[in-house]
Amino acid sequence: MTHQQIGGKVEQLDTTNGRAFDATSERITASLLTLAKDNGLTRVDHVLLSDKTKDLPAAQTLFVVQGDPKDPAMLRAHMPTAEAAQRPVQDSFAQLESINQRLAQDRTQEQAVEQQRSQEQHQRGSVPSL
Repeated sequence: MTHQQIGGKVEQLDTTNGRAFDATSERITASLLTLAKDNGLTRVDHVLLSDKTKDLPAAQTLFVVQGDPKDPAMLRAHMPTAEAAQRPVQDSFAQLESINQRLAQDRTQEQAVEQQRSQEQHQRGSVPSL
């Protein structure tokens, strides 16, 4: 998943809604990239706006979707549209850096646990049985 990939989806959304890609679109793109990464999405196939409901007007919430939106197995994450549009790009990228560091630490810990399990199994396997 890349900034460019999400930016393309935001640009499509802008075009559909009669807007040009602008600084607000760039802030939304950075916010959605951070949101998707933090929620474990590996790609973003769709960027969607919420529909009007009985209580709320349309476009109150932005969704990033991995997979077909009609597929129950799709992955998605959401955030308020206003928050995504107002959050400075630098803030999103700072949060993204923190997320990347956390994910790298998680991978390192998982590898260490797996290596320890492998060594324990190897040691048990090399002990002669009587």
